[in-house]
Amino acid sequence: MEDSSRVRLRVLGVIAVSLFLALFGRLWYLQALESERFEVRAVSNITRSLRTQAPRGQILDRNGRVLVENRLSTIITVNRDAHVQHLTRLGYDTRDKRAEFRAEMFADLARELSQAGQLTKVADLERAFSDRSFTSFDDIPIARDVDEELLVFIGERPDRFPGVSVDQDLVRSYPFGDKAAHILGYVGSITGGELEAKADLYKIDDPESDDPLVKIEDPNGKQYRRNDEIGKQGIEAFFEDELRGVPGTREILVDNIGNLVRPVSETNPVRGSDVHLTIDIDLQVKLEFELKRALERSRQVEVLQDEEPFRAPAGAAVIMDPRNGDILAMASYPTFDPGDFIDGISQDQFERLSDPLSHQPLLNRAVSEIYPAASTFKPFTAIAAEVYDVFGWQFVDDWNVPISDPGYWDLQSCNIDFTGDVEGARASGCRKINAGGASMEGVDLRHSLSFSSDTYYYRIGEAFWIAGSNTINPEGIQLVAKDFGFGAETGVQLPNEKAGSMPNAESFRARHLANPEAFPRGDWGPGDNTNLAIGQGEVAVTPLQLANSYAALANGGTVYSPNVVAKVSPPNSDEASVEFGPRVLREAEIPEELEQEITDGLIGVTMLPKPNLEQPSGTGFDAFNAGPGSEKWVGGEQLDLINWPVAGKTGTAEILGRADNSMFVGYGPSGSLRFGTSINEPEYVIAVVLEEAGFGSKHAAPMVARIFKDISENNVDRALTQDEIDTFYGVDNITDLELAVAETGGDQ
Repeated sequence: MEDSSRVRLRVLGVIAVSLFLALFGRLWYLQALESERFEVRAVSNITRSLRTQAPRGQILDRNGRVLVENRLSTIITVNRDAHVQHLTRLGYDTRDKRAEFRAEMFADLARELSQAGQLTKVADLERAFSDRSFTSFDDIPIARDVDEELLVFIGERPDRFPGVSVDQDLVRSYPFGDKAAHILGYVGSITGGELEAKADLYKIDDPESDDPLVKIEDPNGKQYRRNDEIGKQGIEAFFEDELRGVPGTREILVDNIGNLVRPVSETNPVRGSDVHLTIDIDLQVKLEFELKRALERSRQVEVLQDEEPFRAPAGAAVIMDPRNGDILAMASYPTFDPGDFIDGISQDQFERLSDPLSHQPLLNRAVSEIYPAASTFKPFTAIAAEVYDVFGWQFVDDWNVPISDPGYWDLQSCNIDFTGDVEGARASGCRKINAGGASMEGVDLRHSLSFSSDTYYYRIGEAFWIAGSNTINPEGIQLVAKDFGFGAETGVQLPNEKAGSMPNAESFRARHLANPEAFPRGDWGPGDNTNLAIGQGEVAVTPLQLANSYAALANGGTVYSPNVVAKVSPPNSDEASVEFGPRVLREAEIPEELEQEITDGLIGVTMLPKPNLEQPSGTGFDAFNAGPGSEKWVGGEQLDLINWPVAGKTGTAEILGRADNSMFVGYGPSGSLRFGTSINEPEYVIAVVLEEAGFGSKHAAPMVARIFKDISENNVDRALTQDEIDTFYGVDNITDLELAVAETGGDQ
């Protein structure tokens, strides 16, 4: 018995010694080996890191005029921690008492703000106070640009408004109001999806993790948090990474219940980089003014009873430098004011700005809307006919042979006798006619552009379809058009660019197979090819694509990727700026023998008068030679075309069930020995699309004439900022000034 007890005691002793050894070993491990790690954790438990937002970079025009900047906004904020501490000192020591006081405080605050002109609801204040995306130590903004008297009122009553204080914050400012809004874009609070997308940008390989890619903080220090601002559209979005600055940090020490003890350290925020545009704000304001006025003029025109009305609800225009691809101005109408987004807008407001019924003011039609190219496409069909040897093939005369245009073309591939049955031929699609059925004599390539003969190009389109072989590519028109940039994005430095459409037999078939009910016809036929030849059917372009393709015509065939940004300048002068020089996409072929003929044909659009009763004039002649006695509503101008010649092309795009789109695209100053003008290197290309506004010669062409006249005479007015308008003209906004000018019939 005694031996058995002794054994049990020994076992218990061994166990006790083992437990003590394990305990002492763990204590040694924690104190000797892990003390540093736990010290860091302990410090972090009482240290809080707060962020200070960095100012965004400025956006400037090509001449250094500031288009977007930051301004100080006086704001009212509420701090949850300060609010609770103040109420506790006042004796509100329970949560219910504090909530009751806070409800009365927010009611008073909402009433005072509303009476000061800032309509505020109690629910909005409660929602902001409860927003958990702000920490207990953050100052939560609840009102901006507050009246000075109200600031004094609140500041003098800390016991009535505990935790509420007056502060200053940087917000975006747009000195030119709504001008260039679609280019500049706007900023707004980051969404959950955007926050996740930004976090997904930065990952590293981690062999110890089940996920081979582990998210890390932005190595540039520009990581996002909830409630941060982010670019939503335009340059603000496309150059978000450059415009966004590096936030500052403020380390504070708090006690075990979260009260502030003292600040520990602070790093200052770093401002974002400046973005310099290729845009000239003077020309931009001129373009927007003329675009709006052209649409308004179109609406005033009375149409015949059986014609669709000119609703002219929207439009777009682009001005480029064909020598390097720089975009000098870009306008889209209707527009919006980016300043409306500074304090955020409601969902209802956003939906109205995006609603097709209100013509989508947020949509940048210059890059994100597509239109039929119409007759502006004809020069590229002519180039294709020469490149692929269609000129001189069977029923297509050579480009320098004048032909008689009877006003229609009967498709040779129909093989149906429609003798005497004109309506039957038209209804079947076997007879293609000129606009208005106009006939003309002596039409060669040059005059086909000046007079805009559809018949001339119907022949070419059908010839490509009939003659398709190893020597004549049936898709020659599409191939040439693609060389000039049709059917593909231009690569402009703006978001949401559309590629347009360049249809062919394959795309027709694929579309039919994907949805045979919506697209019952899957075979490409001669009618499709003839429509293609005059830019109708499903040929669709953006205004920017159109301008860029004519820039290549103007400069001899160089297709650029357009630039809207010239350079990005970091805030640190030690860092080099990033400059965007000309970006050449490709060299498109313009046959040497056609180059001057096409130029002369386009100059004839603006310079060729009506030679006799049987002949038309250049389709843009009236718009560019609008002297005394010309129709005032047309709104054209008398240009000095001898010294500043303009080459251009009108377009009238047919839209089923609506009035035609009015189009014009051209460049200047150009030149032609045939017309006896000076010879110049073109410096400006402009493309205009006016939706549902009728003939291109009557509305789009006069608009371009007005702009080119001011450019040619160096008479583009200096653009005024909103402050200058307030100071010198006594109107509330730039729009009011424009209306006043329009009512008097004068210029800006």
